[in-house]
Formats: sequence, C-alpha cells, structure tokens
Amino acid sequence: MEDRATARSVWGFYAGLLDYPSENPLDAIGECRSLVAGVSPEADALLARFQEFVEGSTFGRLQEEYTRAFDMDESHSLYVGYHLLGESYKRSAMLLEFMERYRAHGVEVAGELADHLPVVLRFLTVCDDHDMVDEIVYDAVWPTLEMISKDDDADDADPDEEGPPVAALLPYHELLDSLLLFVRASTSGSTQPLAATTAVGWPTT
Repeated sequence: MEDRATARSVWGFYAGLLDYPSENPLDAIGECRSLVAGVSPEADALLARFQEFVEGSTFGRLQEEYTRAFDMDESHSLYVGYHLLGESYKRSAMLLEFMERYRAHGVEVAGELADHLPVVLRFLTVCDDHDMVDEIVYDAVWPTLEMISKDDDADDADPDEEGPPVAALLPYHELLDSLLLFVRASTSGSTQPLAATTAVGWPTT
C-alpha cells in the first residue's frame, strides 16, 4: 500500500459504513471522503452519491436498504470466504486461519464470522504486520470486491433477461464499488489481485 496511515484510516471508515446501520454515518462519510479524494477521485464520487442518499433518508430507510443490499442478495454477501471458496471445507479452513491471525494480534471477534468484510477491514486497522495486511488485501479483500463487481456487470449486460430493465445499483452496492476503486488506486506494483487458490499462506488449495 502506498500510504499505510491513510489506508488504515480508510479501512476503519469503510468497516463502519458496511456494518448494519446503528448510528448516523454522515460524519464518517465526510471524514472518509477527505482521505479517499486524494487517492481516487472516482471512489470519492461514489461516496458523494452515497452521502446524498444518506442525507435524504430516514434511519429506518438506511436499515431497510442495507438489508436489501446484503441480506437479500447473495451476490453481494459481505462474507469474503463465501465469494472466494463457496460453502466448502476450504472456507472453513479460511475462517480458522482468520481467527488464528486475529488472536495472534489480540483481536477477538464476537457476533460475526471471521470473514465478514467489516471484521476483516477492522483487523487491517490494527494489524502492524505489513506483509500480512498486504496479503489480506491482495488475496482476500480485493478479489472479493472484483467478483462482486463482475456480478453487477453481468446483470447490466443481460439484454435477454425477462422483466423490467435492471435498476441502478443500490446505494450500498455503490459503497462497495467505491471501496473497490480505492483498493485499486491505493495499491502499487500490481494491476490485479492474486487468485484465491494460489494465495500464499491461505489454506485454499
């Protein structure tokens, strides 16, 4: 990562924004935008759209849209292992690997599985092992976001699908896309993430 201090702060903001809404996120969005804008104007533009959505929504609507975006749509599940490995023993091994890494850094996880994206992002804010942070970003977070983005592209590109035209992306889906744009822009020396099945250190083969 080019600027680890900035990235660490941004991971924390996105972790909070991708949690089920429990408080008004406007302050967090503004602070996140102030950091993201200098790295990826495109990511900031999507954050600005999300900010407008939040400003025009009730708290109840935020919760409804969150549920609609992530709990009712498996293609946008926030579970990293689900996208990379499916419901298999390989995902179970990845969950155990995550837990071991968390515990080694004094992090305890409660209430969510270890591969829940906000949980993973929060770990990145406290992990002082730069190699481990890069590995998780390149081999878990980044490919997951790319897979979700490809699902969006596939939906938009299906002209034979019956029913009404595909609607614009949901606000929380655009929030994920803004995170993907930030990840792409903040990495150096690589144009794409490693495939999950070849990731060094992960028990995925």
